[in-house]
Amino acid sequence: MKGEGYSGLESSPGSVPPSGERGPTLAENAWQRQIDLTNRILQLTSGLRLPRGDYWPTVVAVSLTQANARLHSIRVLLNNGDDESAVILTRSLFELAANLAYICQDISKRLPTYLKHGGVPTTSEEAKELQERLRIGGPPEAKDVVPVRAWKPLKDMCSDLGSDWLEPYEIFYRYASVPTHAGAFTLGRRFIRLLTRQSPTNQERAGVMLTASEFHFRVAHIAAKTFPKHIATEEVAKLHKECSELFQSLVRH
Repeated sequence: MKGEGYSGLESSPGSVPPSGERGPTLAENAWQRQIDLTNRILQLTSGLRLPRGDYWPTVVAVSLTQANARLHSIRVLLNNGDDESAVILTRSLFELAANLAYICQDISKRLPTYLKHGGVPTTSEEAKELQERLRIGGPPEAKDVVPVRAWKPLKDMCSDLGSDWLEPYEIFYRYASVPTHAGAFTLGRRFIRLLTRQSPTNQERAGVMLTASEFHFRVAHIAAKTFPKHIATEEVAKLHKECSELFQSLVRH
């Protein structure tokens, strides 16, 4: 099950510096440990084959693949000092996790609505109808295949899911929406940072990475329950606990 292709971007945590050199600070150590954690969770959850014949496992597998790609990309961005783009991508990861968790609460009722809104045919008749429309009309335009609005407001989903989702929506999601949508603000802030040659601190990088990992774990837990033979539930829980403890130690200091 463990996939390939995810390797550490920095030296391994816990290495002893040569004599006379300064040891790693708490923030530096948190960043290094988070790199190691990211490697391990990606190795644990990658390589899942797309199932056939059942919509829910397919949606979970696709969501996990997307979550893995986002987490890996967030780490690359942070490693190159682009914290704003990493925050924007973390916001997208939160949306993905919230949608999957919300559907998971009532699959029989919510999954058909979700698929129908996305234009996914769930019956043979719908599949034939879609094929015929494409045959007659030619290649579809974006407006024909991309919904113009969300199938359900994100805040409503988070409210239904409870405080563990509503709190990050009210705090993180609103904060992350600023660089996502406010172009002038983002340009001005980024311009100042470029002029002063400022890079995000190790604490900032670790904070964003840990936040992204938390949202990724929410997808991973659902994937482990859906594919218990391929993803070790106990290992996901163990890594999640390690990630949470690291986040708490960073917050306390």
